[in-house]
Amino acid sequence: MSRLKQRQFARLQQDIPNDIYVKARHKNPEVDLRIGYWQRMGRYSLITITVLVAAYILYPEYHPTVSLIPKQRIVLEVSNIPETSQQKRAPSPPRPKVPLVVEADEAPEDVTIESTELDFDNIDLPAIDFANAGPIGQISDEPMDYMEIDYKPHPVRIVTPEYPDQARKKRITGRVIVKVLVDKTGKVEETEVVSGPEIFRDAALRAARQFGFRPGKHAGERRKVWMIMPIDFDLKN
Repeated sequence: MSRLKQRQFARLQQDIPNDIYVKARHKNPEVDLRIGYWQRMGRYSLITITVLVAAYILYPEYHPTVSLIPKQRIVLEVSNIPETSQQKRAPSPPRPKVPLVVEADEAPEDVTIESTELDFDNIDLPAIDFANAGPIGQISDEPMDYMEIDYKPHPVRIVTPEYPDQARKKRITGRVIVKVLVDKTGKVEETEVVSGPEIFRDAALRAARQFGFRPGKHAGERRKVWMIMPIDFDLKN
Protein backbone atom coordinates (compact mmCIF):
# COMPACT_ATOMS: atom_id res chain seq x y z
CA MET A 1 0.00 0.00 0.00
CA SER A 2 1.40 3.38 -0.95
CA ARG A 3 1.96 6.16 1.50
CA LEU A 4 -0.91 8.25 0.07
CA LYS A 5 -3.43 5.55 0.66
CA GLN A 6 -2.04 5.00 4.15
CA ARG A 7 -2.50 8.67 5.00
CA GLN A 8 -6.09 8.64 3.67
CA PHE A 9 -6.86 5.55 5.68
CA ALA A 10 -5.37 7.14 8.77
CA ARG A 11 -7.54 10.28 8.31
CA LEU A 12 -10.64 8.15 8.04
CA GLN A 13 -9.73 6.41 11.24
CA GLN A 14 -9.21 9.71 13.03
CA ASP A 15 -12.51 11.05 11.61
CA ILE A 16 -10.82 14.12 10.28
CA PRO A 17 -13.01 16.14 7.91
CA ASN A 18 -11.81 16.25 4.30
CA ASP A 19 -12.90 18.06 1.10
CA ILE A 20 -15.64 15.53 0.23
CA TYR A 21 -19.17 16.63 1.20
CA VAL A 22 -21.85 13.98 1.33
CA LYS A 23 -25.50 15.01 1.51
CA ALA A 24 -28.19 12.47 2.18
CA ARG A 25 -31.49 12.73 0.25
CA HIS A 26 -34.74 11.51 1.72
CA LYS A 27 -38.11 11.17 -0.11
CA ASN A 28 -41.09 13.19 0.97
CA PRO A 29 -43.70 10.70 2.19
CA GLU A 30 -46.54 12.95 1.02
CA VAL A 31 -45.52 12.68 -2.65
CA ASP A 32 -44.17 9.14 -2.63
CA LEU A 33 -46.43 7.10 -4.93
CA ARG A 34 -45.19 3.78 -3.69
CA ILE A 35 -46.72 4.33 -0.29
CA GLY A 36 -50.28 3.00 -0.35
CA TYR A 37 -50.00 1.63 -3.90
CA TRP A 38 -51.40 -1.78 -3.09
CA GLN A 39 -54.19 -0.25 -1.04
CA ARG A 40 -55.34 1.91 -3.95
CA MET A 41 -54.96 -0.99 -6.36
CA GLY A 42 -57.20 -3.23 -4.26
CA ARG A 43 -59.77 -0.48 -3.80
CA TYR A 44 -60.09 0.22 -7.56
CA SER A 45 -60.26 -3.49 -8.36
CA LEU A 46 -63.10 -3.96 -5.88
CA ILE A 47 -65.02 -1.05 -7.41
CA THR A 48 -64.56 -2.45 -10.93
CA ILE A 49 -65.78 -5.91 -9.94
CA THR A 50 -68.80 -4.41 -8.18
CA VAL A 51 -69.77 -2.42 -11.30
CA LEU A 52 -69.45 -5.49 -13.56
CA VAL A 53 -71.55 -7.67 -11.23
CA ALA A 54 -74.24 -5.00 -10.98
CA ALA A 55 -74.36 -4.62 -14.76
CA TYR A 56 -74.65 -8.37 -15.20
CA ILE A 57 -77.54 -8.54 -12.70
CA LEU A 58 -79.42 -5.52 -14.02
CA TYR A 59 -78.85 -6.29 -17.72
CA PRO A 60 -78.72 -10.05 -18.18
CA GLU A 61 -77.42 -11.49 -21.41
CA TYR A 62 -79.96 -11.39 -24.19
CA HIS A 63 -80.69 -14.71 -25.80
CA PRO A 64 -82.72 -14.29 -29.00
CA THR A 65 -85.49 -16.79 -29.47
CA VAL A 66 -86.28 -18.18 -32.88
CA SER A 67 -89.69 -19.67 -33.50
CA LEU A 68 -90.09 -22.01 -36.40
CA ILE A 69 -93.38 -21.76 -38.27
CA PRO A 70 -94.39 -25.03 -39.88
CA LYS A 71 -94.90 -24.87 -43.60
CA GLN A 72 -98.47 -25.14 -44.71
CA ARG A 73 -99.23 -27.43 -47.53
CA ILE A 74 -101.36 -25.98 -50.27
CA VAL A 75 -103.69 -28.53 -51.81
CA LEU A 76 -105.27 -27.76 -55.15
CA GLU A 77 -108.41 -29.65 -56.03
CA VAL A 78 -108.79 -30.30 -59.73
CA SER A 79 -112.24 -31.29 -60.89
CA ASN A 80 -112.80 -33.57 -63.80
CA ILE A 81 -112.62 -31.35 -66.85
CA PRO A 82 -113.94 -32.91 -70.04
CA GLU A 83 -111.39 -33.21 -72.78
CA THR A 84 -112.09 -30.94 -75.71
CA SER A 85 -111.68 -32.30 -79.19
CA GLN A 86 -111.18 -30.13 -82.25
CA GLN A 87 -112.76 -31.21 -85.49
CA LYS A 88 -110.63 -30.91 -88.58
CA ARG A 89 -112.24 -29.08 -91.45
CA ALA A 90 -112.21 -30.62 -94.86
CA PRO A 91 -109.86 -28.86 -97.27
CA SER A 92 -111.59 -26.51 -99.65
CA PRO A 93 -111.67 -27.59 -103.28
CA PRO A 94 -109.09 -25.96 -105.53
CA ARG A 95 -110.22 -23.01 -107.52
CA PRO A 96 -110.52 -23.55 -111.25
CA LYS A 97 -107.81 -22.00 -113.29
CA VAL A 98 -109.09 -19.61 -115.93
CA PRO A 99 -106.79 -19.29 -118.91
CA LEU A 100 -105.78 -15.73 -119.66
CA VAL A 101 -106.13 -14.57 -123.22
CA VAL A 102 -103.24 -12.40 -124.31
CA GLU A 103 -103.67 -10.43 -127.47
CA ALA A 104 -100.67 -10.60 -129.69
CA ASP A 105 -99.14 -7.25 -130.59
CA GLU A 106 -99.10 -6.49 -134.21
CA ALA A 107 -95.58 -6.33 -135.48
CA PRO A 108 -94.90 -3.01 -137.18
CA GLU A 109 -93.94 -3.00 -140.74
CA ASP A 110 -90.35 -2.23 -141.63
CA VAL A 111 -89.83 1.50 -142.16
CA THR A 112 -86.94 2.79 -144.24
CA ILE A 113 -85.49 6.17 -143.14
CA GLU A 114 -83.79 8.09 -145.86
CA SER A 115 -80.41 9.65 -145.09
CA THR A 116 -80.54 13.39 -144.38
CA GLU A 117 -77.64 15.78 -144.88
CA LEU A 118 -77.45 19.03 -142.86
CA ASP A 119 -75.98 22.09 -144.49
CA PHE A 120 -74.42 24.17 -141.69
CA ASP A 121 -73.17 26.80 -144.12
CA ASN A 122 -76.70 28.05 -144.83
CA ILE A 123 -77.75 28.38 -141.12
CA ASP A 124 -78.12 32.01 -139.98
CA LEU A 125 -76.59 32.55 -136.48
CA PRO A 126 -76.75 35.88 -134.56
CA ALA A 127 -73.46 37.73 -134.38
CA ILE A 128 -71.84 37.84 -130.94
CA ASP A 129 -69.90 40.94 -129.90
CA PHE A 130 -66.88 39.68 -127.94
CA ALA A 131 -65.35 43.16 -127.68
CA ASN A 132 -67.73 44.32 -124.94
CA ALA A 133 -67.70 41.01 -123.07
CA GLY A 134 -65.83 41.00 -119.75
CA PRO A 135 -63.16 38.51 -118.80
CA ILE A 136 -64.46 34.98 -118.32
CA GLY A 137 -64.63 33.78 -114.69
CA GLN A 138 -63.68 37.13 -113.15
CA ILE A 139 -65.08 37.66 -109.63
CA SER A 140 -66.71 40.95 -108.79
CA ASP A 141 -64.56 43.34 -106.76
CA GLU A 142 -67.54 45.01 -105.11
CA PRO A 143 -67.36 44.97 -101.29
CA MET A 144 -69.75 42.61 -99.52
CA ASP A 145 -71.59 43.02 -96.24
CA TYR A 146 -70.45 40.89 -93.33
CA MET A 147 -73.95 39.38 -93.10
CA GLU A 148 -73.77 38.03 -96.69
CA ILE A 149 -70.29 36.53 -96.82
CA ASP A 150 -69.57 32.87 -96.10
CA TYR A 151 -66.54 33.47 -93.85
CA LYS A 152 -66.36 36.79 -92.07
CA PRO A 153 -63.01 38.54 -91.53
CA HIS A 154 -61.52 37.61 -88.17
CA PRO A 155 -59.72 40.37 -86.21
CA VAL A 156 -56.11 39.46 -85.43
CA ARG A 157 -54.81 42.90 -84.36
CA ILE A 158 -56.84 45.37 -82.27
CA VAL A 159 -55.23 48.70 -81.32
CA THR A 160 -56.33 50.44 -78.13
CA PRO A 161 -57.47 53.97 -78.99
CA GLU A 162 -55.81 56.99 -77.41
CA TYR A 163 -58.07 58.51 -74.77
CA PRO A 164 -58.72 62.21 -75.46
CA ASP A 165 -57.34 64.49 -72.74
CA GLN A 166 -60.49 66.60 -72.56
CA ALA A 167 -62.67 63.51 -72.08
CA ARG A 168 -60.29 62.14 -69.46
CA LYS A 169 -60.39 65.38 -67.45
CA LYS A 170 -64.19 65.47 -67.55
CA ARG A 171 -64.44 61.72 -66.80
CA ILE A 172 -66.45 61.09 -69.98
CA THR A 173 -66.93 57.53 -71.24
CA GLY A 174 -68.66 56.17 -74.31
CA ARG A 175 -68.69 53.83 -77.30
CA VAL A 176 -68.09 54.58 -80.98
CA ILE A 177 -69.42 52.25 -83.69
CA VAL A 178 -67.01 52.27 -86.65
CA LYS A 179 -67.60 50.76 -90.09
CA VAL A 180 -64.36 49.46 -91.65
CA LEU A 181 -63.71 48.08 -95.13
CA VAL A 182 -61.38 45.06 -94.95
CA ASP A 183 -59.59 44.37 -98.22
CA LYS A 184 -58.49 41.00 -99.61
CA THR A 185 -55.21 41.09 -97.66
CA GLY A 186 -56.84 41.78 -94.29
CA LYS A 187 -55.91 45.47 -94.07
CA VAL A 188 -58.36 48.28 -93.37
CA GLU A 189 -58.98 50.23 -96.56
CA GLU A 190 -61.70 52.69 -95.45
CA THR A 191 -63.30 53.76 -92.17
CA GLU A 192 -66.60 55.45 -91.34
CA VAL A 193 -68.26 56.45 -88.07
CA VAL A 194 -71.73 54.98 -87.62
CA SER A 195 -72.53 56.41 -84.19
CA GLY A 196 -70.87 57.61 -81.01
CA PRO A 197 -69.91 60.75 -79.07
CA GLU A 198 -68.21 63.41 -81.16
CA ILE A 199 -65.34 63.73 -78.69
CA PHE A 200 -64.22 60.12 -79.31
CA ARG A 201 -64.70 59.84 -83.08
CA ASP A 202 -61.27 60.97 -84.28
CA ALA A 203 -59.46 58.71 -81.81
CA ALA A 204 -61.68 55.77 -82.80
CA LEU A 205 -60.98 56.26 -86.52
CA ARG A 206 -57.21 56.46 -85.94
CA ALA A 207 -57.28 53.21 -84.00
CA ALA A 208 -59.56 51.45 -86.52
CA ARG A 209 -57.17 52.20 -89.41
CA GLN A 210 -54.49 50.16 -87.59
CA PHE A 211 -56.67 47.06 -87.15
CA GLY A 212 -55.63 43.81 -88.82
CA PHE A 213 -57.94 41.01 -89.99
CA ARG A 214 -57.85 37.56 -91.45
CA PRO A 215 -59.41 38.10 -94.92
CA GLY A 216 -63.01 37.07 -95.52
CA LYS A 217 -63.93 34.47 -98.13
CA HIS A 218 -66.99 33.89 -100.26
CA ALA A 219 -67.38 30.89 -102.57
CA GLY A 220 -63.76 29.98 -101.84
CA GLU A 221 -62.37 33.37 -102.94
CA ARG A 222 -61.18 36.34 -100.89
CA ARG A 223 -63.49 39.34 -100.97
CA LYS A 224 -63.62 42.86 -99.59
CA VAL A 225 -66.00 43.06 -96.65
CA TRP A 226 -67.59 45.89 -94.67
CA MET A 227 -67.32 45.15 -90.94
CA ILE A 228 -68.93 46.85 -87.92
CA MET A 229 -66.51 47.32 -85.00
CA PRO A 230 -67.46 48.78 -81.60
CA ILE A 231 -64.70 50.76 -79.84
CA ASP A 232 -65.19 51.46 -76.13
CA PHE A 233 -63.70 54.35 -74.19
CA ASP A 234 -63.63 53.45 -70.50
CA LEU A 235 -61.47 55.01 -67.80
CA LYS A 236 -61.18 51.67 -65.99
CA ASN A 237 -59.11 50.27 -68.82
